[in-house]
Amino acid sequence: MNPKTVKKALKDAIQAMTDYKWLFSARPGKDNTRNRKFPFQKVIPFILAFRGGTLNHEIMDFFGLDPSAGTSSAFIQRRSTILPEAFESLFHDFSRSVDENKLYRGLRLLAVDGSDLQIAANPKDPDSYYPGVNGQRAYNLLHINAMYDLHQHIYVDALVQKSRKADESAALTAMVDRSAIESALLLADRGYESYNNLAHIQEKGWNFLIRIKDGTAT
Repeated sequence: MNPKTVKKALKDAIQAMTDYKWLFSARPGKDNTRNRKFPFQKVIPFILAFRGGTLNHEIMDFFGLDPSAGTSSAFIQRRSTILPEAFESLFHDFSRSVDENKLYRGLRLLAVDGSDLQIAANPKDPDSYYPGVNGQRAYNLLHINAMYDLHQHIYVDALVQKSRKADESAALTAMVDRSAIESALLLADRGYESYNNLAHIQEKGWNFLIRIKDGTAT
């Protein structure tokens, strides 16, 4: 896919969100209503551009070493006014805008899998918090379930769960049920072969190829 096309699609999706930013504000009518150093339309792409450095370095890098750029504390305050649903909405709007519905022998080729993501420690969230052991620092863990289009090389859906409440089968059925794709071949690894998953996929009218566990006793 042309990088210019992707860049424009992302820019358009962020602009569409900005036009309705009150929907993604913690306090609609109060948050993100005034023009500040970190306005809504800059906070979103700034977060997407994070590369793992310190917050101060990220700010200086993103804003081109501009000494008038806002402080890290100002950014944190602005970030707290934006609901997590903003990024979920952005993901789906962007994915739809670049989806060309390319088919392989009449089917969309989809793969689903899960992966863990470690984030900063927050003991106030017991569903994802893990205390440090044997000298290890405490951390929080999320589980990302993603559905990927192998022919177009784009993610078509994703569902984030807290690690201690993670359920990959439930995530799969949720993504299958809410998909607007009419016909597909779904590929999945071991762990997704439950009868419930297969029933949801068949009810959707999709085909599937799922690796199963070897049930032979040794």
